[in-house]
Amino acid sequence: MSPRSEEFMAGARERIKGSRAVLAAGYPAVALSSAYYAALYAARAALSEEDRYAKTHAGTWNLFRECFLSTGRFDSDVFASARRMQEAREAGDYDARTIPAAQAEVAVADAERFVAAVTAMLDG
Repeated sequence: MSPRSEEFMAGARERIKGSRAVLAAGYPAVALSSAYYAALYAARAALSEEDRYAKTHAGTWNLFRECFLSTGRFDSDVFASARRMQEAREAGDYDARTIPAAQAEVAVADAERFVAAVTAMLDG
């Protein structure tokens, strides 16, 4: 894995750990936001391995879909779960909406699954 991809994956793993910690401390909105960024960083790591880059979050997700889902290299259900986090994160971060702990728990689990799947794809 390239050094840049390693940096992205290290950031993803750090955000997973952080999301678990802040969720346990009672901050579900922060946990969901951190979980989303874990998935985003993992997606960027995978794209970096293909020498592909996007400037925006939406661009990253669209490029990931093009590179890995269209080619059958990545599970579409795992991708869809991670992708759904963006709307919830934006609601919590930009609209100050309350994020229930149960929703944050699902987001953290989805991010963990996404990061693990990207790791397996890159290692395989």
